[in-house]
Amino acid sequence: MGNSKSSSQYPYSHGNNSNPNQLKKKEAKEEESAKSVAGTPLKIGAAVIGAFWPSALTPTSSNDACTGLYGHQGNDHDHYGSKLIKIMSYNVWSCEDVQLIKRMEAIGQLIQQHKPDVIFFQEVTPNIYEIFQSSQWWSSYNCSVPPKKANRGYFCMLLSKFPVKSFKNRSFNNTKMGRGICEGNLNFGSNSIVVATSHLKSPAPPEMNSAERISQLKEAISNLNYLPNVVFGGDLNWDETYDGPLPLHSAWVDPWKKLRPAEKGWTYDTKANQSLNGHRPLQKRLDRFLCKLRDFDMIAIQMIGMEAIPGISYSHRNKFYPVYPSDHFGLLLTIYEKSIEGAKGVAI
Repeated sequence: MGNSKSSSQYPYSHGNNSNPNQLKKKEAKEEESAKSVAGTPLKIGAAVIGAFWPSALTPTSSNDACTGLYGHQGNDHDHYGSKLIKIMSYNVWSCEDVQLIKRMEAIGQLIQQHKPDVIFFQEVTPNIYEIFQSSQWWSSYNCSVPPKKANRGYFCMLLSKFPVKSFKNRSFNNTKMGRGICEGNLNFGSNSIVVATSHLKSPAPPEMNSAERISQLKEAISNLNYLPNVVFGGDLNWDETYDGPLPLHSAWVDPWKKLRPAEKGWTYDTKANQSLNGHRPLQKRLDRFLCKLRDFDMIAIQMIGMEAIPGISYSHRNKFYPVYPSDHFGLLLTIYEKSIEGAKGVAI
């Protein structure tokens, strides 16, 4: 979605622009405060689980915690070899007041588990960029945003393990907040593919900014439509109730609709994401991938980051809630080159 200034649906304030060392001290103080409210908590490392914490989230060991939070290890697509591309999209939530360090570490663990080849990030702040940059997984990727340009309030960025011909940014014609498309032209085997991410205008009553959002998506699709192979995705803030059907050209596909047509795919879900339970009910498929592929096809898509981080919480209106990696769930799309035969029907 967006920050509190751009969307009344967004439940928390924007980041406080503290540096990571200050944030670590702040989180430590929050954990100490949680102890006094929760009675006698069970300690797990530096974090605490008090009486307010659902017992199902209490790990019995560090290994169990990793399995419960991030799923089973292994890759069901190994037999496709080097012909696969895994693309992750994640709105990482620019709110720096809710366990920022631990949330970004959790996203890092998701990256290490799923090993995406390409990552689309939205709502990256300078502090989040710094945390990611110091992470173990960072050195495996080429980044579209150099450190000296990671100084905006929040921004989108691309990461790629593949060689990158070029990165470029296009601002939308109607933006007042610097929104646009971040593109990467990648070399992959005998083919090239363009990947692109964006964070479209956030909804705000009464009009919900629908006209601006529709214009931005039409502009994005128009700018990318000449390409033979393109994957576009991110926090599109799209809601068919206000915005109508996606304005896609005939060659474009919504992978979730094609691969999981019976499932809602709500990436912003105040019921499933228990950190949002204290806020106005909202269940929307705000985050999407949109594909136009000539030389590739889609194998699978799934949501990630759907489990609370064990051992930590945050306070909102005098109640404690679990903490998830973000207020959004992430998406993971897997595609392959069509030269590989028999690639249909692979399980996640």
